Amino acid sequence: MKPTRYFIINFGCQMNVRDAERMKGILRERGLSCAERIEDADLILVNTCTVREKPERKALSQLGRLCEMKKNRRELLIGICGCVSQQYQDSLLARFPELDFVLGTSQVAHLGEVLDMVISGKRVCRTEWVTAEESEILFRTSLKEPVNSVSKFVTIMEGCDNYCAYCVVPYVRGREFSRKPEDIIAEITSLAEQGVKEVVLLGQNVNSYGLKNGFGLDFPGLLKQLAKIDGIERIRFTTNHPKDLSERLIEVMAQEDKICEQIHLPLQAGSDKILQLMGRFYTKSHYLDLIRKLRNAMPEIGISTDLIVGFPGETEDDFIQTLEMVQEIQFDEAFTFRYCHRPMTRSASLPDQVPESLKLERLYRLNAIVSHITERKNQEQVGKIKEILIEGESKTDPEKLTGRTREGRLVHIPGKNARDLKGKLVLVKIEEGLKHSLLGELLEETNWQGEKQCLLR
Repeated sequence: MKPTRYFIINFGCQMNVRDAERMKGILRERGLSCAERIEDADLILVNTCTVREKPERKALSQLGRLCEMKKNRRELLIGICGCVSQQYQDSLLARFPELDFVLGTSQVAHLGEVLDMVISGKRVCRTEWVTAEESEILFRTSLKEPVNSVSKFVTIMEGCDNYCAYCVVPYVRGREFSRKPEDIIAEITSLAEQGVKEVVLLGQNVNSYGLKNGFGLDFPGLLKQLAKIDGIERIRFTTNHPKDLSERLIEVMAQEDKICEQIHLPLQAGSDKILQLMGRFYTKSHYLDLIRKLRNAMPEIGISTDLIVGFPGETEDDFIQTLEMVQEIQFDEAFTFRYCHRPMTRSASLPDQVPESLKLERLYRLNAIVSHITERKNQEQVGKIKEILIEGESKTDPEKLTGRTREGRLVHIPGKNARDLKGKLVLVKIEEGLKHSLLGELLEETNWQGEKQCLLR
């Protein structure tokens, strides 16, 4: 029996969000519609993340519940995709007898083909790696989803060659390869023609884009090319690696109006000893120098980071150095995690593992400082006039519009005319700084009939 309605449960990073969009496009091409509720779907996909233990555990628990549901709904088809599927492969079919198929991270574009095999009565595991050339073909054949948003993710590269001691990504996303510039430009040009105003470029390490492919175009060069595309108003990108972030990238960010003054630059730890154990290949002095150069070039730049506490061998002094770095740099946002073992990683076998209770205590101390800094920096925005790209209605309050500053801060604005302003660049005066967002008010002169020139570049 062919499925007619699908539902995708998504865990993990922006890469997974982008993969889910590609899968939606494939399913729509086959005539399936998206169910509003999981109970109404006859095809359910669990798109998974294995970077940390918690999302992996949640995804597998969700899969277990779905398999129980299938015992009473034999026509239901269940698939697992993403990093967990790549890591465990066909063992998932043995562990979950009701599971119909396993789709690896480089096999997204083969979803339709796999679905045909499942409909014919087979259980399928498709996790083989593909070549860079085949991957680009697969990208082009799976970019068919309709566009209904102002901002879209665009994958510019896949995989990772850094093999940080704690990270499973190279093992589940494969070796690094970059998409051809002309294919990226064509995709973004198409998005612009469909009304997209902002693109967020995705890669595990965008700073190494093109370096081993012989394109003759590195990441700063790619940004300059993308900034020429008509209709695109804003360009963001993630994520960066401090060891590869170049001065030329900083120059291009400062020079090109379309490139937002925002950067995600994972620090991970403030101790040189721990950074070396992690295999990060930079020192805290190098990181601080990058921060100085970024802020000298773009004083208002929004800087976010990732931080891990409790890495094997981390002493109280090492942890204090991380706290001191956070205090010195004053990040606009920080994503904090306690270290957890990941299969296949070097850190899982390191000596001097930190007790869980101590990890949690350090995470609590770090979060207290991070929260205080983030809220204070949001409060410092009060009174400023900011350019906001309106994304639509607020998810939590339909009486408000929502959008982001160029620096990446989320702003909520009273007003019901989201349909009229969606996709527009407007001027907003910030009235209140909250813990995780800002409240603002459209300036009185914001009149799209009479003063459009005041609001658009």
